[in-house]
Amino acid sequence: MAGRKIFVGSLPDGIDAESLQLEFSKYGIVEDVFVKPNCEPGRQWAFVTFQSQEQAQLAKDSCDRILTFPGAARACDVMLAKNQGMFGQEPLGGGQPDAPKKIFVGSLPDGIQESTLRAEFSGFGVIEEVFIKPGCEPGRQWAFVTFQRHDQAQAAAVATNNVLMFPGCVKTCEVTLARNQGMFGQGTLSSQHAGGQPQTVYPPTRGAITAAAPAPKKIFVGSLPDGIDDATLRLEFSKYGDVGEIFIKPGCEIGRQWAFVTFATPEQAQYAKDACDRVLMFPGGIKPCEVTLAKNQGMFGQEPLDGTGKGAGGRLQRQ
Repeated sequence: MAGRKIFVGSLPDGIDAESLQLEFSKYGIVEDVFVKPNCEPGRQWAFVTFQSQEQAQLAKDSCDRILTFPGAARACDVMLAKNQGMFGQEPLGGGQPDAPKKIFVGSLPDGIQESTLRAEFSGFGVIEEVFIKPGCEPGRQWAFVTFQRHDQAQAAAVATNNVLMFPGCVKTCEVTLARNQGMFGQGTLSSQHAGGQPQTVYPPTRGAITAAAPAPKKIFVGSLPDGIDDATLRLEFSKYGDVGEIFIKPGCEIGRQWAFVTFATPEQAQYAKDACDRVLMFPGGIKPCEVTLAKNQGMFGQEPLDGTGKGAGGRLQRQ
């Protein structure tokens, strides 16, 4: 079924179906409006279904982050709903029993309790499980929240990502559909791990690694303070996994220091990249570090990701 339904988030508390019908009728014939009941204050959302896909697309293009209802704190998030059945239960691609029901929630305050997460996210649907990662470094707390249905998880992610902020947080939470959907996040969306053995859990990435060569385990770290040492880098990045090798570029110009850090697995490298890029700042640094997956993955970064060997002339390729 073509997408005729839109999701509308950041609505004012107490909005009714008639107000939504009146507003969105400007873009086409509205067949159905579903206003999510019992949302937490400031978390109201709805589905609006049009007669045609073109009308839904027009509404989305015209209103996303532009339309603001009286009483709303900000402009609405408007997007084509990923679930297109009654109340949004039926996925766009038909029945998808493995559609993700689990969300990753990052940047949580230290010491957050399961009851707090349940109280916050139960406004989006029935919660089956909450897993709070134990032993996180201060300021690195994260959790998984599993819903009964995919549409509930999707609504929670859309409504709260970079908006939700718990007491004690230093910034808003990152909320995304978890890439790992088994118990405690070990099972991937597409299959179970070989032998059914659980693997170390790392938060979801913001982009799939598609290189034909082995997935990258090395990150490039730029804008480091002059004189930074191996021990300092190892201590910082060990928060994200097992650090194998560190290469600090010698002879850099002042203010141009950079390094490679190699992890045991691609997941650890991706986690470090996602968590630190333009966020991590070492003492003595003049700005947050750029952290990216290194384009060269051999010793000291000479071997490109595409497996073609060393850079021209065997020289190190600057990131």
